[in-house]
Amino acid sequence: MSLRRQIADSSFANRLVAGVFGAYLRLVRATSRVEAEGWETVERLLDNHSAVIIVCWHQRLMMTPWMFDLNRARCRSLTSDGRAGRLVGWIHRAFGYETMPMRRGMLGAGAMRDLLKGLGQGVSIGISPDGPRGPAREAKITPIQWARVTQKPMVIFTFSSRRFWAWPTWDRLMFPLPFTRIAIRWQHWDQVVPRRLSDAEAEALATDLGAAMDSLAAETDRAVGHQMPQL
Repeated sequence: MSLRRQIADSSFANRLVAGVFGAYLRLVRATSRVEAEGWETVERLLDNHSAVIIVCWHQRLMMTPWMFDLNRARCRSLTSDGRAGRLVGWIHRAFGYETMPMRRGMLGAGAMRDLLKGLGQGVSIGISPDGPRGPAREAKITPIQWARVTQKPMVIFTFSSRRFWAWPTWDRLMFPLPFTRIAIRWQHWDQVVPRRLSDAEAEALATDLGAAMDSLAAETDRAVGHQMPQL
């Protein structure tokens, strides 16, 4: 194994890099004018359903440390078990989240039982439905199936930044810069997910979810002054 790979796989190195990212994100938030809208809707959903399923495009992951109020309840973030996914997991853990890695974007049977049991016990989850490798902004049916089984509501989370760097990755990751204007949004996706549905119906719901996520992202882009959606 090469030295580079050993460093990339090192828990210590990942914690160190995650700490640097976490400190940078706190700096961005502290130095920027932040407008947050929609959390009160999530509060009402938690009052009525105990837990929610939060979905966020992979492009908009950088502000997910603030996707949930951990003083309110527990929340798990689901990440890939690749190096980038593990780093996101370390960042989220540094902010107090529980994390669960998914191998090749899937959970094993035991992890799936834990996830569904946790949702039933009031542990919310966060997931990027187009992750971990895309295609960008094409929602997979996985969160639809979880909503079907648990009957928990789904919440769209997104953010936009007036000044940002788009990483040269498949998702064009939006990396916010300090001293800027940031908008954060939550929105209840209010489509009914029945307990029984065909594969075609699940795909149609996933398509509808993706369209709603694009719409909220574009609205959030406009809120910080972008004339065109930054998708």
